[in-house]
Amino acid sequence: MFTGIIENICKITAITQGASNSYKIHIDFSEISKNLEIGDSISVNGTCLTIEKIVDSNFIFTLSTETLNKTAFSKYKQNDFVNIETPLTLNKFISGHIVTGHVDCIAKIIDIEKSNDSWQILFQIDRSFAKYIIEKGSICIDGISLTINTVKDNTFSVMIIPHTLSNTIIQYYKNNIEVNVEVDMLLKHLEKLKND
Repeated sequence: MFTGIIENICKITAITQGASNSYKIHIDFSEISKNLEIGDSISVNGTCLTIEKIVDSNFIFTLSTETLNKTAFSKYKQNDFVNIETPLTLNKFISGHIVTGHVDCIAKIIDIEKSNDSWQILFQIDRSFAKYIIEKGSICIDGISLTINTVKDNTFSVMIIPHTLSNTIIQYYKNNIEVNVEVDMLLKHLEKLKND
């Protein structure tokens, strides 16, 4: 599990073909001071990936067909930056909200507007997931725990403060970019209890 508080921004150094339509993504972890090992799970743009190989400062992960189909990874290219978070531990504060690292869908950025010292970003999400989007609720965008500001139909907005902008890949966002979305797990559990 994760908290949605980004610890580092790292660069993709290569994306190579793997077996059975999978791909290998190579990420430069040289800026990360924590001791990480093969087999550890890491949140990469909100997707839980397992370290399979370490070559110098490059950590290598497999992107399965399912991961490519459910996330925005198919749009990524060499030299793109990604958000990194290591797993939740007993001595780690939950400053965001509980995040599983299992992406539900992708959303598209349709507007970015500066408002005083903050930025408002408007997203469009698949209508089948719009029911989980509530004002002042939590949402995970590319691994970042954010609070939903406004909701209209299948669009929603979030407000980004300068600290979040400078410490995440939001600083590279542009209109029409696709992002990974994990909706609040508690809302999905409540829906299941209601239906049962």
